[in-house]
Amino acid sequence: MTDVPDPTSPSATRPRIGFSTNIWDNPADIVGHLDFLADHFTDIEFEIAEEAQEVLFGATAQEYEKIVDGMRSVITERGLDVSVHAAWYGPHTDLCAADEAERTESVHFLRRAVHLAADLGVDRVTYHPGYTGRRPNSVLLDVLRSSLDRVRPLLDRTGVLLCMENMGADRPRYVVFSPEEHVTLCESTGTWMTLDIPHLATVHRPRGDFDEALATVAPYVRTAHIADIKGSDHTHIPIGAGDLPLWESLEKLGSYGFDGAAIVEEFARGYTPEDYLKAALSFRERWDAAGAMRGEG
Repeated sequence: MTDVPDPTSPSATRPRIGFSTNIWDNPADIVGHLDFLADHFTDIEFEIAEEAQEVLFGATAQEYEKIVDGMRSVITERGLDVSVHAAWYGPHTDLCAADEAERTESVHFLRRAVHLAADLGVDRVTYHPGYTGRRPNSVLLDVLRSSLDRVRPLLDRTGVLLCMENMGADRPRYVVFSPEEHVTLCESTGTWMTLDIPHLATVHRPRGDFDEALATVAPYVRTAHIADIKGSDHTHIPIGAGDLPLWESLEKLGSYGFDGAAIVEEFARGYTPEDYLKAALSFRERWDAAGAMRGEG
């Protein structure tokens, strides 16, 4: 059973603003890009996707060890808090697959992400649940639990926390669980949640229950994803380019006790990585300054 914090206890501090490697499309120079982002952020999410996934999964044992050693050196020398985002696109990324062979390979990919986190000495892995296959959520939850059961012994040995990311609207193939279903999954599997605030907004702002949804899942959140959006359009744009009440959302999340990393992640056509970086740095400067004035963080 997941040990959640007491929501009535005082909030320790505010979320910390961080950045994902996926804004630059996860380049092949894994160590170099991590070092580059460390010039700007101490909270970084490393995503296993695109060129970085090809390099990592195609590496020999010796090459893998060299990558891990390089990443660990950057993490240690730059004082980083790093999390890992498991592979999420393409074959073997469907933990809810009806096909047993595909689900087995998807579990294997998730285990590789957990192994990487353990090798790096970091404690959080974000994953996506997979695809609906036109099945109801009740069935998908049972299949997903079965997949996570196969990973549990590894989680217990390594101490890595597994965090499922909530999916957003307008992508009908993806599994979208309700806040209550997220809580049920966390409680029944001893896992946690990566709260994607724009995703939550695309589903719940049109329904008028965004605040209630946030309050429901907040005690289970161990990492957050942030960006801006326009209305309920599922397009992650630079902070300040849309109308998402991100500041207020982070304030509310912090009021429930979350003081972890809020990672700027996912990009959209029409913007450059530099656009996201500039907007994130500006937002963080204002966010940290407000926290300092209150004596927080």
